[in-house]
Amino acid sequence: MVDATLIIAGAVLLLSTRTTQMLIGYAVLAVTVAVFIAPAALGSPLSLALFVVSTLLKVVVAPLGILAFVRANPKAGNLRPSLAAPVRLLVVVAFALVAHGAVVPGLGNGTLQSVMVYIVLCGVGILIVHRNLLSHVIGLLVLGTGVTLAGALLAPTLPESIELGATFDALVATFIGLALVRAFFAHNALLDVDALRSLRG
Repeated sequence: MVDATLIIAGAVLLLSTRTTQMLIGYAVLAVTVAVFIAPAALGSPLSLALFVVSTLLKVVVAPLGILAFVRANPKAGNLRPSLAAPVRLLVVVAFALVAHGAVVPGLGNGTLQSVMVYIVLCGVGILIVHRNLLSHVIGLLVLGTGVTLAGALLAPTLPESIELGATFDALVATFIGLALVRAFFAHNALLDVDALRSLRG
């Protein structure tokens, strides 16, 4: 059930054409991963505190910040993907096949290994498929979620380190990312990264 939810959420991230749709996919992904790693965070007060801060940043603060930006700048809500929907669907299927074949015996739950690889690939795919700079911020958050799941799967005895890294990822991707988006918005209201070429020279 958990792996199916994560796979569907990843597909939504790549197939979406609206920022709000992508945020829903990301929120489902982040909440599901948080629920999965929550038991490991109960090992110590420090681990629990970092887990709570990280989860609030990734599940509440980051999406609200992005939604506030889209509400103030409606043009940013259109992701304008660079690939057609059928091609994006093929990319999703290719990611699922690659993730299925990436299982390494002896590293724990094979299904979760596949899901971890799939999430990381989806994060990279967002950066490639979408031209909207705001979607790239979400892509970085997705990558952070994949890294969090990887840490919980491959290093379950280091929950404090995992949550500290995940919190840092969320901070960088959200706040610095939104600051860059805000600055770029003055140049291009559509937040199309192709327009960055015009800044050269």
